[in-house]
Amino acid sequence: MALKRLLILGITVAVSGSVLAADEINEANKTKDKANSIRISLGSAPGIDEVEDSTGTYSVDDDGGARVEILYVHRFWSKNNPAIGGMLGGGIFIGSHALSDGAADVDLTTFGLLLQGGLAAKVGEQVVIEAGPYLGLGIAENETTGYDDGTGGYGLFGLKAGVFVLLGENVELGLEVGYEGFSHEQEYDGGWIGTDDVTFSGSGAHVAGVLAIKF
Repeated sequence: MALKRLLILGITVAVSGSVLAADEINEANKTKDKANSIRISLGSAPGIDEVEDSTGTYSVDDDGGARVEILYVHRFWSKNNPAIGGMLGGGIFIGSHALSDGAADVDLTTFGLLLQGGLAAKVGEQVVIEAGPYLGLGIAENETTGYDDGTGGYGLFGLKAGVFVLLGENVELGLEVGYEGFSHEQEYDGGWIGTDDVTFSGSGAHVAGVLAIKF
């Protein structure tokens, strides 16, 4: 009988301890920062400011650009210092670049994959700062005045920093500022330019607003 009572008491204590531990884990999970997010950003991009063909390299009038990014991002918070960690993200982008020149106007529509990484740091409980490089690879559709539309390879590379503010358990708003460069090559056939491979490139500031859904 004593052994039975001891067994019942042990089971009761174990169950009670498990319930209390589960409650503590649930409370911890409620307050734990969610490391994953889907981000949608809309921002500016530099326009085309340089053209290179078989005759040389020329500066042209930059007409600006824009880009939309949809990314999955994960923050890796450090166990030793939970306020500092790394971040890695990837997804797709759709953008544009343009130039206005006396000889011809050029509009690029770009699409591809984007990869970014870097460091993240918490400032209090509501703000996170990020900084690091990013790389995009894809294709661009080229519309040049007086020529048939064409496509060619496209790449971009840049550095950016962002500030993200937690608005609720699952939502962040951010502002990103950076500097980037891009390049696109297009083959032209016929007309005054003849058959030639022309490279369009540009560099400048990138500024974007970001909406992040965390999970």
